[in-house]
Amino acid sequence: MSSVPFDVRPSTAVTILFVVIATIAGASIVTAEFSEPASTQEPETVTLEDGSELWPYTSRESSTQERTLSINLVVYGDSDVTERALRESTLADWEDIEEDEQDIAPAEEFEIDGNATSTVAWGGADGATRYVYVDPADGTPVWLVESYQLADGDYLGDRRHIRAYNDPDDGDWTAMQAHDEHWDWFHLRHTVHSIEDSQLAVEEEFIDRWYVENLSRDRFGNDESSDADGWVTIVDLDDRATYLLFAGLLLGSLRAARTVEHSQELWSNDDVQTTVRSLLAVAVLVALYLSIRFGAVGAERLLPELNPKLIVAVFYPLLVIGFPIAAYLTTRQLDRSQAFTAAALGFAVAIFLDYTVMGVTTLPLDTFVHRGALAVGIGLIAAGASQTARKPGIEFGYVRTGALLWAVAVTLPLLQFV
Repeated sequence: MSSVPFDVRPSTAVTILFVVIATIAGASIVTAEFSEPASTQEPETVTLEDGSELWPYTSRESSTQERTLSINLVVYGDSDVTERALRESTLADWEDIEEDEQDIAPAEEFEIDGNATSTVAWGGADGATRYVYVDPADGTPVWLVESYQLADGDYLGDRRHIRAYNDPDDGDWTAMQAHDEHWDWFHLRHTVHSIEDSQLAVEEEFIDRWYVENLSRDRFGNDESSDADGWVTIVDLDDRATYLLFAGLLLGSLRAARTVEHSQELWSNDDVQTTVRSLLAVAVLVALYLSIRFGAVGAERLLPELNPKLIVAVFYPLLVIGFPIAAYLTTRQLDRSQAFTAAALGFAVAIFLDYTVMGVTTLPLDTFVHRGALAVGIGLIAAGASQTARKPGIEFGYVRTGALLWAVAVTLPLLQFV
């Protein structure tokens, strides 16, 4: 990497810090205004086959003002059969979960048609409670909590997550909210990145099944969350088949052809040394970030009985403290501009690879701004660690400024500003 003049004074960096904070806050407000309805009217419901009225969204509280995600599937038929069909339509082994994870274990065992296959391993899920409003045809309006939750994936990685709500009267239908989500190490919570992809995945669980009479999509108009389009999957189970259903339900090789003399001559070139050191710094930072993600996922799988939050408590300090230290140590042999570029690039590449592996394709504006601020903070810390910044008589305060920017940017999501 060639050296480029680079000089950011602490005062300038602090100005950048405040601009970033203001931008993040503004983007958060815009996002909140876009995604949260201000209406206090009665829920706008849709009518189900049995005459029940369903508000086609979930909510954090028993109020429409706390609306979250769109209902995207409704299955008509015995709700117990629907749950069993999802749980048993895979060859995966179910893992035990804690009592407070809302996993409903069926009383008796059965097998589904041996010819049926599934690409999704739906297991019991833990997740925050979400409510759904239902006005039964012959009953009293009620806010339902999840009847059960299912997931395919890792709590500390990415996963597909279903919340299911059974008919409160006769158990003749099941409304579902399915979404793709990933664990965000800066927010310390899950972030939803798709509704449509999960809807398609759950559809595949019912396509061409012998116990499904009909599968279609109906317009519910609930397109005010994530990438929802307002079309809900409708599955009609065959009443006769449901009884039968109850009765029987994972690098290529690299070439190396260089002589020792040529390798030594090549390494003696200053530009080559600089490039290699820069790439090494990038690689170390990428490896560290991804090791946090995959290490946490591995620990979760190895210790399934352990609360995921305890795993977070171990790996989170590696991110917020270990990452700046790694950037400082790996860029000490570089010039200031090279150090800044290598560290910021390493962070950006790590974030890109992380989201790519998890299948995240859409993110809100405030998340982009936030990750950019973190990249600048890491870059400034690395610039302060570089050779030029450590020469006698030079004091630009890069490390202090970068650490301040990093600390503020890391703290903002925890305070719900991002």
